Amino acid sequence: MARVRGQYGITRGTGVGLRKDALTFVDVMTSGLANMGPAMSLFFSTAFLVGTLGQVVPFEIVLALLAILTLGNTLSEFSRKIPSSGSFITFVGRTFGVKFATASALTLVVGYIIAISGVIAVLGGWTQTVIERYTGFTVPWIPIMLMGVLVIAILTVRGIKIAAAWAVFLFAFEAVMLLVLAVVILFTTKLSVAPFNPSHASQGWKGLALGFPLVIFLFVGWENSAALAEETQNPRKNVPRAIYTGIVVIALLYIMCSYSAMIGYGLSPDKLSALANDSGPFDTLGQKYLGPLRLLLDLAGFSSIFATIIAAANSQTRILYNAGREGFLPRVFGVVGRRYQTPHVALLTYLVLATLIAIVFGYKSGPSDVFGWMSTLGTIPLTAMYAVSNIALPVYYYRHHRHEFHWLRHGVIPVLGVLLLVWPFWGLVQPGQEFPYNLFPWIFLALVVASILWTLYLFSGNRGKSLDLSSIEVFDHGAREET
Repeated sequence: MARVRGQYGITRGTGVGLRKDALTFVDVMTSGLANMGPAMSLFFSTAFLVGTLGQVVPFEIVLALLAILTLGNTLSEFSRKIPSSGSFITFVGRTFGVKFATASALTLVVGYIIAISGVIAVLGGWTQTVIERYTGFTVPWIPIMLMGVLVIAILTVRGIKIAAAWAVFLFAFEAVMLLVLAVVILFTTKLSVAPFNPSHASQGWKGLALGFPLVIFLFVGWENSAALAEETQNPRKNVPRAIYTGIVVIALLYIMCSYSAMIGYGLSPDKLSALANDSGPFDTLGQKYLGPLRLLLDLAGFSSIFATIIAAANSQTRILYNAGREGFLPRVFGVVGRRYQTPHVALLTYLVLATLIAIVFGYKSGPSDVFGWMSTLGTIPLTAMYAVSNIALPVYYYRHHRHEFHWLRHGVIPVLGVLLLVWPFWGLVQPGQEFPYNLFPWIFLALVVASILWTLYLFSGNRGKSLDLSSIEVFDHGAREET
């Protein structure tokens, strides 16, 4: 089979690649916002955060914003030079070598699949809850979940533009409903600056440390834009813009909505306790402040979950696709369908594996437990990759673009980012946690070991000869590096 040089210097076995220039800046930026799923994140995290932090949830989000902005700087600076669907894998691989990229590929892809499995589970669980709430009928959540995943598979396989358009529409709906609720509360309730005062944290800095990993998880998906670079118009300009814009917009939405939830419930200890013990705090707020429009708020939760899975499938499977295309993982994942120009093998593998995890762990425990477990477990390898990417940025620029090295963007900010990530990473892996969270550090360690063993296998004998750093083309299939 002839190997064909395609757009951006892509070398393909079939001559078929991702659809170039399919996405605008708005498409890419909104896909990142949809991936973060603000309604879903707030609906299922606020009660836990209040129980851990008290009323200072908005302050904690501001702290998390600072950490995420350092990561936004890292991904933006890399994307300006080597925009690629490989995202983190391409960036750390171009910096530390092909073997590091290979090990990172398996760790990162598995982390993403684990994390999204919790969201897939809650797609069935939340839909079941809403149907029961308004009709009185209880419908099994697993069949609902399977139907939802089937629809998502069809949308994402049929084309990036179609899937992105759905993600944009669904995100717009959830954002409008969240803003409507927040505005109603802000204009009908006495305001206070107390939620931004860290001295009001219920457990002091210990509580802030315990809650920080979950607040970081609220932002997971901000990196969506980088993986869509090959299908984005003018990626060197639009991807960095989309990253920064998405981070700031979602942070403002989180701050506004979490603040309105605090004052909407009330800041007295008994009110905060009621919020912390409420399994559906935003449903309670909707019932109190929106009346019959509460139904639309519940539907916003559904649209948020659906949009999150669509956006995640779009972006995260591009990373799996790139890893297959480059040979870091089995090359079958690098196959692109001729008709729709989507990585259908990577897409279907990603969705099937995540759905199986949701079923296996949720069959007896239920979707809510799966969401909490898998979100936490999946965040561990993602946080580790965030930190490694921050370490890679100054090394990459110093080695390859020394004349452009900037002490702030390529030195101080990424180092600060690494330091800020130590806090949530330790919160995720520290000993003494309850079951099953005490097992998660060992599962992560097993994943790292498996990734190393896979790399050793791949580079044993003649198997690794095609993965050679002597040519920049290995990391340049996504977009030719700017020199």
